[in-house]
Amino acid sequence: QTGTFMGLQFGEIAGGKSERGEAFLAQCQKAGFDAAHRDNILTSLWMKFILLATNSAMTASTRSPFGKLRGDADVMATFKRGFEEVIAVAKAKGIALPPNVFELTVKTTEGFPDAMMASMAHDLIRGGRIELPWLSGKVVALGRALGVATPVHETLHAILKPHTMGAA
Repeated sequence: QTGTFMGLQFGEIAGGKSERGEAFLAQCQKAGFDAAHRDNILTSLWMKFILLATNSAMTASTRSPFGKLRGDADVMATFKRGFEEVIAVAKAKGIALPPNVFELTVKTTEGFPDAMMASMAHDLIRGGRIELPWLSGKVVALGRALGVATPVHETLHAILKPHTMGAA
């Protein structure tokens, strides 16, 4: 972890809170972690996935930080279409999302430090393996399975796919 955005959210896949979760939360708090025990962890996971899948692919494919990308209306429009695709996939899976999920996602991205890039971009620049199959690749696969069009993520996935295993 090299960034300042650190927090731990956890919960039971079936939903609700549990005794073990409350015990784990107490230990996290005792250790000084920013932690939250969520009633619906699937919503939290998808909120993170909406941001991560799109932001990782955009900063990696452009090899550019958020500050450079956000200032370009065409690039920002692509971010937004990418977010919309992941939101549509989540909804098709029946994931409960807040009604303002799109606005929250855009606002979060607009608030990232100018010099920040997703870790996948750093991995790509260093010649390392990238987590593309589990981000844009997963959006594409789920979209196909659920009948949801994902043209932005299909394009980003295709652009980045030759770099999945890192430098030769």
